[in-house]
Amino acid sequence: MSDLRVGIIGVGIMGAGHARYLTEHVDGAVVTALFDLDGPRMDSLAKELSAKSGASINQHASVEALVSDANVDAVIICSPDPLHPEHLTLAISAGKHTLCEKPLAPKSADAKKVAELANASGLNITLGFMRRFDPSYIELKKEIQSGKYGKVLHLRCISRNVSSPTATTAMLLTNVAVHEVDIARWLLGEEFVSMSTVAMKRTKFANDQLQDPLTVLAHTESGVLMTVDIAANSTYGYEVRMEALMENGSLEIDNLGGLSISYDFNLPPRTHGKLYENWMGRFEQAYINELTAWVGSIKSGVRHPDLATANDGLASSIACEMGVASLK
Repeated sequence: MSDLRVGIIGVGIMGAGHARYLTEHVDGAVVTALFDLDGPRMDSLAKELSAKSGASINQHASVEALVSDANVDAVIICSPDPLHPEHLTLAISAGKHTLCEKPLAPKSADAKKVAELANASGLNITLGFMRRFDPSYIELKKEIQSGKYGKVLHLRCISRNVSSPTATTAMLLTNVAVHEVDIARWLLGEEFVSMSTVAMKRTKFANDQLQDPLTVLAHTESGVLMTVDIAANSTYGYEVRMEALMENGSLEIDNLGGLSISYDFNLPPRTHGKLYENWMGRFEQAYINELTAWVGSIKSGVRHPDLATANDGLASSIACEMGVASLK
């Protein structure tokens, strides 16, 4: 089968990252079209990708033009969060397989509508929850499911961006905590039934629309507590950590992707080194693995079981909306 021709909506950090990963690391796919409101940025990326792949890349003036492009088989949506439902609807209407970055929608009502369209389409509609493809989370899931450490009691998560000048408090839930919600659902196989927030002392780096840092408290159906400590403006480095406190052990993913297991009075050595600037560095392999699975699923017609569905996106939006409601 010939290469899957991919168009990308939005070429900021996420869109450009996906474009480069597809071009440099994923067999069987080629970027053939781009759309971004920033014309010079789009043109620069198009020239870079074309030089690497040899493909001609169409630069479009609208999302409608990109999804209608006959040289596009599939679409990746990396536009701002509130535009995801509109752009995904356009892609589905054009009959394009689509990987949409999270969230499916900031509001659950919008997420429900677009999930219904996705489910009825017969297309491969995937949500960009790449942590499902990160080696450390895959290893963590295997250890949890082994039964060796008993039941999960508490998921303790830390998520810290270096700088977030335009973030709002609600976005800490719909754009940041949404990742923790999805990976917890994937690890545990159950839904969240509550979510609330607790404010910390506010950093001087927060804008007027942002309570930063913020702690999220959430419970699953079986009573597992998940806490997420979020800092949007840490200034010192990108951090994502998760500890699964078990009945007789602690399983912890560190900032650099190592999994350490504290068990039977043994404390393992910890990894150390330079922190990443953002998520693209920390989760590079996860993005590549996710894109490889997505492309392979479209070409084979057999969906990879770990690709997040529109229903997964809807469930995460519903959970995070409970947290947003608690802010009022």
